[in-house]
Amino acid sequence: MKFNLYLIFFGALMFTGCTTVSYQSHSPAGIAKLADYPIPIYTPETRIPRPCEVIGTLSINAGKFTMFGGSSDKEVKKVMQQAREKGADAVKFISIDKPDFANPNYRMTVNLLRYSDIWETVAISKREFQAYLDANRQNLDPIEGVWFSGGSISPHSLGIMRNKSKAGREFVGIILDATNPVWQTGTKKIDIHRGLQTGSYILTYYLDDFAWREIPIILGHKKQFAFTVQNADGEDTIIAYTKK
Repeated sequence: MKFNLYLIFFGALMFTGCTTVSYQSHSPAGIAKLADYPIPIYTPETRIPRPCEVIGTLSINAGKFTMFGGSSDKEVKKVMQQAREKGADAVKFISIDKPDFANPNYRMTVNLLRYSDIWETVAISKREFQAYLDANRQNLDPIEGVWFSGGSISPHSLGIMRNKSKAGREFVGIILDATNPVWQTGTKKIDIHRGLQTGSYILTYYLDDFAWREIPIILGHKKQFAFTVQNADGEDTIIAYTKK
């Protein structure tokens, strides 16, 4: 996952020399993340969408101020390598200190974070979900069923079914299969309730970093719906679903 704040850090580190990295553990490390697991990065002022605990703190001294110093890209890669090795779910930069007359070095402090809550899941297999659809076929809402999304995002299938276990929610969209390692089978991807207009719905759609977007759609009896969301880079992404 790309974040615009990379540019800030890259620019800040362009003229640095050799780097030293120290690590202070605050809690046991988790299972290492795979190389393709998208770990979000947050600036000091950014609110993290889910509650977290600190696994450990990285202190980075990026070396002497020199026109012939090391690559800033390498420094961020070191942070992300540590994050993956420690099983971090997210990375948050706590401070970035630029060189001054008292200290010619860049200093950065980074927290490696682990989600401390349990994300909602529905323990249901594809076969069990299909059995739910078959058993309730005469009373299914138009939004219930299996929906597929591909294109500009990681391909995945959603199962949407009635579920009022959360206040204000009427339906839930759960992952039936996905290529993105963030979204395991059974995890919640969307909370849904009906809108004021007939055939309309309000989606609470969760992004890869679990930030959410409130999205109104009008479905009626159509087999497709689409919407635009803004990602962490501020870029608009069109997401479309087609009913299987």
